[in-house]
Amino acid sequence: MLLEKQKRAVGRLPAEREDVFAYEVNGHVSTAELDDISLELDKAYRKFDRINLLVRLRAWDGVDWTSVFSETSFIGRLRALSHVDRYAVVGGPSWVALAIRFCPQLFSMEVRHFDEARTDEAWAWVHEDVGRRRAA
Repeated sequence: MLLEKQKRAVGRLPAEREDVFAYEVNGHVSTAELDDISLELDKAYRKFDRINLLVRLRAWDGVDWTSVFSETSFIGRLRALSHVDRYAVVGGPSWVALAIRFCPQLFSMEVRHFDEARTDEAWAWVHEDVGRRRAA
């Protein structure tokens, strides 16, 4: 189910490369939005096989907990494990940075947190050539 733009907490950000997907979060993220993103990224995986992802948490106000158990969202998270090379998280609450720093074994892709002041560095990092170029 596609939501109207004015009701969305998650918006797509333009990237310099087609195989870089970026989103900005402003507000409370619904299950429908996560399902929409999962479907969008699934299309990207079919087109590119490997992608990089950037999520900017500007005014993130949480997520619908039912989305954790949504079939579409769950399948999307599993697929991301084999299709995402780099995942940059910009901003957000301090616990997000701590979770990324202290739990790297939970991720099969490279995941880094960047403070808002380092947004340009995050963009540069996701635009670098990585594993999807060397695999095949």
